[in-house]
Amino acid sequence: MQRTIILLGLGLAALAGCNDSGTGVGGVAEAQSNRGGDLSIRLSGSNLVISTEGRVPTPTTEPGVTMGVGIAKGSGSATFQVRVTYGQPLPSASCPSELPFGADITQTNLMLTYNDGSVLELSGAGSLCGDGTLFVADVSGTVVGGEGQFDGASGTWSTVVEQDGARLTGDVEVELF
Repeated sequence: MQRTIILLGLGLAALAGCNDSGTGVGGVAEAQSNRGGDLSIRLSGSNLVISTEGRVPTPTTEPGVTMGVGIAKGSGSATFQVRVTYGQPLPSASCPSELPFGADITQTNLMLTYNDGSVLELSGAGSLCGDGTLFVADVSGTVVGGEGQFDGASGTWSTVVEQDGARLTGDVEVELF
């Protein structure tokens, strides 16, 4: 499966997301694929670190949770919500020198909602490297289900995400079984 890039900034890293009610943000166009085959999806949106304690945003030097929303193009157009939980960024020999801090991404939930009501839900984990403003995350996981054209969907997915400040962009590769 091909690896891809997604941008994550603001002191977080990675993508993920679905809300507690199980519904996503309204979509833009119909889903183009349902079972079997590959989906190539380009994400563009914004991201922010949310508070894990009280009403004070979590500093980018601490473990935290990030949320992202935006537009997804390719294999049909949709909107996305993503929620990422990550560990404390610490100096890491596995990260490049320009992004010296690394952390584990313990949970990523990504929900794509299409205009026809179809929903695709992805879950995964991975790692990130960053410098406090720019973060690059490598995430992979499984398709956990869907609705409409994706009802009963299963498969795998992967992405490399980049966040620069609040801007979140990247590509997601999904293989449906």
